[in-house]
Amino acid sequence: MYAVARGADHLLTSPVMQQPCIAYRLVVEEPGWRKVHESADCAPFFLAQDGEVVISVRGPFKVVLDTKYEWEFGAEIQRRITTLLHHAPWKDYRYYEAMIRVGDRISIEGFASVSVDPAGERTALREPPLLYTVAGTPERPAIVSIPERGSMAP
Repeated sequence: MYAVARGADHLLTSPVMQQPCIAYRLVVEEPGWRKVHESADCAPFFLAQDGEVVISVRGPFKVVLDTKYEWEFGAEIQRRITTLLHHAPWKDYRYYEAMIRVGDRISIEGFASVSVDPAGERTALREPPLLYTVAGTPERPAIVSIPERGSMAP
């Protein structure tokens, strides 16, 4: 399903760039470009599809994001990376950190359901409130990603 990421119960903060986000993926490499750290996280959030239907998205999640490497070697960035690596020796690490922010158009794969829930929306005065949900399971986490340019995503 393709939709626009809306608010979250709480936003995350990306580990290196310290930006508010719904989800992030971080890869850190040491000189020689050997991967020394990889992490990802996603907060439960809401989607809006076609500007009308609000969908609750719950984990567990698998975050599939890609981006270009960042080459900021500033002392503050390197300090944050060193802290993430549990005070590993100082090196000129390179990293990439991709994020999903509120308002981004995303792709989500998971198990869909509709339930009567007070947090849902009523379609008419006498109708029960319906909550649309996409969720993952430990065996099959919900996959969160951003459609690539040129893909068939609307």
